[in-house]
Amino acid sequence: MGKNNLTYDYTFYQGQWAAGGEILAQGVVLGYSRYFTPRLFGEFSYGLMNFKGRNSYFYLDDDEMDFINMRTFTIGAGYDLFQSKHFVFSTVLSYLRQSNEQLLLEYGSPDSGTYVRETGRAKDATLRIQFKPRIFVGEHFQIIPSYSYGFGLGKYKSDWLSLGLGYSF
Repeated sequence: MGKNNLTYDYTFYQGQWAAGGEILAQGVVLGYSRYFTPRLFGEFSYGLMNFKGRNSYFYLDDDEMDFINMRTFTIGAGYDLFQSKHFVFSTVLSYLRQSNEQLLLEYGSPDSGTYVRETGRAKDATLRIQFKPRIFVGEHFQIIPSYSYGFGLGKYKSDWLSLGLGYSF
């Protein structure tokens, strides 16, 4: 097991907006982690996703959004609860920042002559806990299924399921 680890995940995301509404998303997440002690490590990741929102006035139609309409960023620290030659089980606590395209402001109505509609990126931040087993297939490569929970300190509570590949060096 090396000090550095690169990961590529395919992620499924389900979120609930505190103001009402849900998000279903999927996409790719690239990550990097580095060990500081034999069990303690820091990591960060960046994700590009496609989301669909429902049950909220603020979610846009597909024709108003890009295909990659959600971005995620995490930075955090993790600890290996169990380590063996072929299996590592870690937990990670991280800061999660996500942004997605949505209706930011609407004033008036299209029929009234005064109508303002502004769309753009809305941001949210929260804490996320991740449970991450790594199954080594050879000395450097691993398969990484994981589950994460976003606590919803801002707008969204979220559940994440990921399946990834990793390379340690």
